[in-house]
Amino acid sequence: MMDFFDDYSAYLDIEGMKLFDGYPTDQKEHSCPHVFYCEKCNTNTTVLISEYEL
Repeated sequence: MMDFFDDYSAYLDIEGMKLFDGYPTDQKEHSCPHVFYCEKCNTNTTVLISEYEL
């Protein structure tokens, strides 16, 4: 989702972007917002996906 902000957001630090992405708990809860598009109903929805370490 952060890549949609502007042309340069893809080059910024992800943890820094989480401070102003509109999801107040994503940094603390280690989640990442992802945008999904439904072709059937022509809508977007954002889902917070849990991060994990390999």
